[in-house]
Amino acid sequence: MRENLPRLVGKISMQGHVDELTGAVTTLLSLTDVDASRLFVLTSSEGAIHALNYQTGMPHRRFKGLVLTGAPGRPIGLVARDQLLAQVSSLANGDEIMKRYDACIAAFVAEKPMVPDASLPEVVKSLLASLTVPANLPFARELWLENPAHLASQISEPMLVVIGKKDIQVDWRVDGSALQTATVKNGDVTFTFPENADHVLKHEPRPREGLVAAQVAAHYNAEGRILDSDALSVITNWLVERSGKAP
Repeated sequence: MRENLPRLVGKISMQGHVDELTGAVTTLLSLTDVDASRLFVLTSSEGAIHALNYQTGMPHRRFKGLVLTGAPGRPIGLVARDQLLAQVSSLANGDEIMKRYDACIAAFVAEKPMVPDASLPEVVKSLLASLTVPANLPFARELWLENPAHLASQISEPMLVVIGKKDIQVDWRVDGSALQTATVKNGDVTFTFPENADHVLKHEPRPREGLVAAQVAAHYNAEGRILDSDALSVITNWLVERSGKAP
């Protein structure tokens, strides 16, 4: 990976992700034990955007159905802003922080130099700095502006959207509502919001209001954590029903 990094600088893009996914699908369908009529995609978070992007632009070798978990229904830029707002809103100068953040993001979107104020909290400066790392462009800007709901509105295949109510990275109400509105004409879209599933569908027994973003993200894969049984059951049952065969 270290050897490949110089080759990737400035070349990572949304289309590059589609090309990578196309290669994976092509490889799978070349295998004699893979049934093309039962090829579904199970995504997580940002992966939902790449799968939707693939599906909308692919006339052939389309997935027979899509499972979108922890899926954003709004552009990543809006989701990230809400996450940041939740972290700084309690600060005395929270409004000023967001005003300076918004100014930096406006420059970023306009492809102009972004100069974060030195007084901004480290969490804000780190986020802003990550967007302009040369290796991440133009991908970071493309992803920031991509609208998942618009992509979802173009899908005709069956979809299952799973967003846990303990997910603090996307909002099951806001993002779920955006996706529900966008897919109303699809006719075969199922939405489920498991009561105790977090962003990666792990079981989270603690009350949502007591969850702290930094702590949650650091413990997604902590020892002893398990998948939420309700989320797992919904996904497996949906796949069995749509594929027509037991797994």
